[in-house]
Amino acid sequence: MAEAKPTLSDALVKRWRIRSSRLIADTRSSLVYRVQCDDQPDAIVKQLKPSGLHELPGLDFLSWRDGNGAVRLLDRTETAALLEDAGTILLRDYRLLHGEDASNSVVVDLVNKLHSGSSSPQPAELTPLKRHFQSLYVRAADTSDPLFDVFSYCTVIADDLLATQANIRPLHGDLHHENIISDDGGVWRAIDPQGLIGDPAYDVANIFGNPDGAFADIVDPARIITLTLLFAKTIGCSKEKILRYAIAHAGVSICWSFEGNDRISAGGNASERLAFFKVARRLLEAGAVSV
Repeated sequence: MAEAKPTLSDALVKRWRIRSSRLIADTRSSLVYRVQCDDQPDAIVKQLKPSGLHELPGLDFLSWRDGNGAVRLLDRTETAALLEDAGTILLRDYRLLHGEDASNSVVVDLVNKLHSGSSSPQPAELTPLKRHFQSLYVRAADTSDPLFDVFSYCTVIADDLLATQANIRPLHGDLHHENIISDDGGVWRAIDPQGLIGDPAYDVANIFGNPDGAFADIVDPARIITLTLLFAKTIGCSKEKILRYAIAHAGVSICWSFEGNDRISAGGNASERLAFFKVARRLLEAGAVSV
């Protein structure tokens, strides 16, 4: 017998006058539904699981952005949110059709919007970058870990970056090609923010290891250098800072994969991030982005 799919609670159905719902994602952290409501356009409901409560600051971030660069938060309860439906066109698929340069232009435009000011006060409960990197620090403390050299290297970089943050502001915290979505009108919006606060150079770090399925591009030194130059100009910081944040993020991303029972296996996130780390480390130590 097929396992029954999770359904929305009666309380949420009543609160948002939901006529119909369809489960579109079931992740470690949340359930996501596309819904039809009585008195508004189609929308998205995101229901956080107990393991996803660390994403609550992301809802605060969406409220603060108020639709500028990110999907609009329409209403929320303690652990569920009613969101604007951003559309169905993933930047990952757009990149396949239109190429890397077109995809990067979308990222740059969106980062500029996400990092623009707001007339509303900044959210008080955003996650500091230091806490965001906690899994890396835990792993780096274990000298018996087979990847101790990797985690130790990333921790040294993270320590320096976090101690010298500049232009600290609210950050999306999880920008990548599946968290950037467009509707048929070509309006791009970011979804699923982590809700961080810190140096804006971190907000582009995850782009280096994406999109899924583009391993050859992810480990291509020319692409890494191109992204470094592009994002340094976008953020207004040094090229070296951009690359170092990408390296530090690769380290913590491996740690998160391990926490999700991924291992250094062919095709897995941990394997891809480790391969990227090795290439990016060589570029950094060779001074490829120092001028």
